[in-house]
Amino acid sequence: MKTMSDKNELDWEDYEAITKYIYGALGAQYGVKVKGYGRNCKIKGKSGLEHQVDVLTEQFDGGRQLLTAIECKYWKKKVNKDIVMKLSETMLDSGIAIGIIVCKMGFTKDTRTYAEYKGIKLVELREAEENDVDFKRTIEVGTLDLNIKIMVSRGNVTSIDLGSTIITGEKEIMAMYYAELHDPHGRTVPFGTYLKAFSEEVQHRGELLKISTIDYPLSPKLFWKLSDKEIPVEKISITGFLIKIDRSSIRSFLLTDQVWLIMKELFDKRKLTLSKSGLIWNLPLD
Repeated sequence: MKTMSDKNELDWEDYEAITKYIYGALGAQYGVKVKGYGRNCKIKGKSGLEHQVDVLTEQFDGGRQLLTAIECKYWKKKVNKDIVMKLSETMLDSGIAIGIIVCKMGFTKDTRTYAEYKGIKLVELREAEENDVDFKRTIEVGTLDLNIKIMVSRGNVTSIDLGSTIITGEKEIMAMYYAELHDPHGRTVPFGTYLKAFSEEVQHRGELLKISTIDYPLSPKLFWKLSDKEIPVEKISITGFLIKIDRSSIRSFLLTDQVWLIMKELFDKRKLTLSKSGLIWNLPLD
């Protein structure tokens, strides 16, 4: 899953991009669209001057365009009332209906008072910290059920006839997948090659559970070297049948995410959290 940010710490550009994402996601159901954001987002006022706006959204009410200007302050100090005054003037000159200031460290008391008087919304958006109740809190977001259907077809070997010896035990047959035969020149021939060829042939025939015996010609002669003896391979004849094994399974995975950012709207009395995967939750106020 792609994350909103792979950095350990944000910078002001990340902060603007995240703010744009949040308001775009929250406003989508109400017809709110992000008109622009970043250093190139500008709007021309009645004065003829252009004003830079960090995030600009629009929606239509009865055919009338309503603009919202959002100022983002990723500062290490509280926002003062000068920012409220500046945004208020920009709104007045540009015909912007709604103003929002989003910051990391909060607002001074005068800023709160003046913003409420001017009708400008104040929002705190910051990374979750150790003293937060929601710090590193994991939230269940759903369950992923996988219905995996797998049908495996293969040849089941019941006996291997080497002429001088016949192998029928299940463990002994399994060991032959790793056995090596030798020719008079010292070259090795993996016996698993014959077992693979047998399985492919009975699969090609497609006759389920029908006993088949397949002989493989020897050229040159082969022998099988064991720790205590050497067995001449006079022939290679493999007997078995085609089987189908149902390896289907159902697996369930619990999907979780972790709180990354905490957002508090001071006047609207709403608290939200954002995860790095971009999920937004409404949380109860403290």
